[in-house]
Amino acid sequence: MTDYYKTLSVSENASADEIKKNYRRLAKKYHPDANPNDKQAEEKFKEISEANDVLSDPKKKQQYDMMRKYGAGFGDGGFGRTSSPGGVSFEDIMSQFGGGAQSSGVGSFADMFSSIFGGQQAGGFGRGFKSQRRNAPRKGKDILTDIEIPFEDSVNGAQSTIKLNIEQACGECQGNGVTPGSKTTVCPDCQGRGTVTFSQGAFSVSRPCPRCLGRGQIIGNPCRKCSGSGKIFGAKSIKVNIPKGIESGKKIRLKGLGQPGINGGAPGDLYLKVNVSGHQYFWREGKDIYCRVPINIRQAVLGDKIKVKTLTKQIELKIPPGTSPNQRFRLKGMGLTVNNQKGDQFVEIQVKIPKNLTSEQKELFEKFAEKTEL
Repeated sequence: MTDYYKTLSVSENASADEIKKNYRRLAKKYHPDANPNDKQAEEKFKEISEANDVLSDPKKKQQYDMMRKYGAGFGDGGFGRTSSPGGVSFEDIMSQFGGGAQSSGVGSFADMFSSIFGGQQAGGFGRGFKSQRRNAPRKGKDILTDIEIPFEDSVNGAQSTIKLNIEQACGECQGNGVTPGSKTTVCPDCQGRGTVTFSQGAFSVSRPCPRCLGRGQIIGNPCRKCSGSGKIFGAKSIKVNIPKGIESGKKIRLKGLGQPGINGGAPGDLYLKVNVSGHQYFWREGKDIYCRVPINIRQAVLGDKIKVKTLTKQIELKIPPGTSPNQRFRLKGMGLTVNNQKGDQFVEIQVKIPKNLTSEQKELFEKFAEKTEL
């Protein structure tokens, strides 16, 4: 069974961040753009991508770990039930995933791998399993990336242009991997299916055709820009409509801007996870807005009228005599509108205590303290 942890040079207990970091490092090292016409690097890049697809998805990773745990129990002669010590039968494996064994169903083990890994090649003892045509159209993968937006844009909404370095269809060959004008022929080994079938014990299983690499076609002249993969990494400018009132952690979906489809399939979607930058004056809790305003001790004791900023304008706030530090005042309806509900703004008062008093000032405070119950 292919060891995806070894492929990404990480341990079995590696965190999601470690897996992501190693994948990016290796993908950059072996990417076809950095290794033109290097078939070994191209195959290595595919192995890295396959390993990352499984280990970066919590559900696939859990299922892969289960298969990896029990994989050693399979014999070379097939997948029948065994009574050997430590041996694990096909029925036992299937029961771990809530399914009954179908030991007489041709290709049922392949179907299980396909359902687990979403159509990915699952390396089992050097053999790949596939229950569908590899050259069938498949939707591209979704992309999730973080973006940071100013506080003002999150409050008021905005149209922003962002630049992302993402995988996209090669502009030279329009994503088909073939040099314009070059011809392709049906692969004679797999007859255009993209897979070749062989027997394994009582089962008939299939693997990607080694001659056409699962394409189903022989490319006469592969595109030089993408080395025949049909995809390249590159910077792309994207216009994004930032919804009014969006909070940190929310996602914006951009349909069709994910990874290119495979064999003519539709592209995936791009998801932008929003991080809102901090503001020097405001902060937000749900639909309410908060701010801190400093006043001096005279204003706190005697009261005053002060200027306060809101999201839309500046207003006058009355500070009553005897205002305490950290006391809050509510400005009704001056917050955000979320789901047709208007929030409020809360003004938190900070009383500035004087330092480095002169002798005269100290004397005045002492006299004040003697005559006042503090």
